[in-house]
Amino acid sequence: MNILIVEDEVIAASYLKQIVTREGFHVIATEGTGKGAIALAKSEKPDLILMDIMLEDNMSGIDAAIEIHKLNPDIIIIFLTAYSDKEMVASAIEANAYSYFLKPYNKEEILANLHIIASKLAKEVYEPEKQEPHVLLTQGYSYHETRNQLYSQQKEVYLSQRELQLIQYFCKHRHVVLNFDEIIHYIWDAPKSQQTLRSLIHRIRGKTCQELIVNVNKMGYKINLKD
Repeated sequence: MNILIVEDEVIAASYLKQIVTREGFHVIATEGTGKGAIALAKSEKPDLILMDIMLEDNMSGIDAAIEIHKLNPDIIIIFLTAYSDKEMVASAIEANAYSYFLKPYNKEEILANLHIIASKLAKEVYEPEKQEPHVLLTQGYSYHETRNQLYSQQKEVYLSQRELQLIQYFCKHRHVVLNFDEIIHYIWDAPKSQQTLRSLIHRIRGKTCQELIVNVNKMGYKINLKD
């Protein structure tokens, strides 16, 4: 597993590199800035990044993580922070962090998490029959089933919870036409008019494209897959 360490404190970065490499993991680089982290993530393609939140430049680790996930949403990012307040945790969640470690570091906690992640990555590599989590859609869109996220050219499209629920339902049944009643029952679990459903689809189309969800012969709707 290839690891990028983003930590602006030289001693802390050296300590992290030491404990990680002694355990058999490969550290591709250490970096102290957010912009440098983005550049390295693009060029070196790490499997995992240990990302300090407070960095040398004017870009935080959280902002850097968001930009990195636009380049590659599959890179695992674990935040390093001395803060554990609710606002910081909320920001970490928004940036799709795998986890975060509080300073001073707990060696056993770090190594345990790295081994769990390495095991999961290895399992994915050696299970070629495993279903690809990305559902490829029309016009460059894709849906990640594990993360429950919609992407446009690898950039996340931000939808409401109900809008994502509908995309998830369509992608789960992507090879069939879903009739109006079963869609309404799944989304609301209560009587709703077809106009309510059409309004929801209209909002999704406004955030994506008209072709993403298609009306099939007045029977219902289906998601439009990549040709």
